[in-house]
Amino acid sequence: MRVADYVFDFVAEKGVQHVFFVSGGGAMHLNDALGNNKKSRYVCNLHEQACAMAAEGYSRITNLPGVINVTTGPGGTNAVTGVLGAWLDSVPMLVLSGQVKRETMISRCPELHLRQLGDQEADIVSVVTPITIYAAVVRDTSEIRWQLEKAWYLATTGRPGPVWLDIPLDVQAAEIINPGALTAFHAEAPVPFDRETVTSVFERLRTAQRPVIIAGYGVRLASALPTFHRVIEQLKVPVLTTDRKSTRLNSSHDQIS
Repeated sequence: MRVADYVFDFVAEKGVQHVFFVSGGGAMHLNDALGNNKKSRYVCNLHEQACAMAAEGYSRITNLPGVINVTTGPGGTNAVTGVLGAWLDSVPMLVLSGQVKRETMISRCPELHLRQLGDQEADIVSVVTPITIYAAVVRDTSEIRWQLEKAWYLATTGRPGPVWLDIPLDVQAAEIINPGALTAFHAEAPVPFDRETVTSVFERLRTAQRPVIIAGYGVRLASALPTFHRVIEQLKVPVLTTDRKSTRLNSSHDQIS
């Protein structure tokens, strides 16, 4: 199979049923693989910004990273506004962008200090690094599994957010002879639970004269709503929520009208 086919098989196996995209020559193999994948559906948008915003909505509804596929150059930069929104609101998202062939990327000749070498090329990773958890160019066929697994892990673990993989055209088209031999990503062990900090918080609540809990979207991000309900039932402490509608607690403790 091609790298492009492997990418969307991976996405489908993660349970993502819809991928938002705008087609383009720099992502032609990714576009083709998406269109031929039987396990997920593509949603055509008129602008890459709409793709990113639709993916954000998809993520909020399904609790899975929204996935978008865009082409190189302006195809990537057009998506930046929606990716920024996901970054600010800690919404998981996976962006798969096409890129020019590796032989025509400006990174092949840094000594020339070019702004562009390949047709419609843009160094999108440098552009989006400040507003993503992880952004990388997939430079070799052998690393596609590792890159996908790392990106997915980082998008969904801890404080979630958008991740971006830029895949050159010749890498998209490359054949994977033995998918089972691809290198897997192994995450670091999670940080141990800090009981001292939690104990300190409860002690401050116990001794406070007028305690109040202000709950934000992090409760939902952590999938901790049932636990949160149990805690406030026991504490009997007034609860306020932040101004985002998605943080509403839907319980008798929700103090915002």
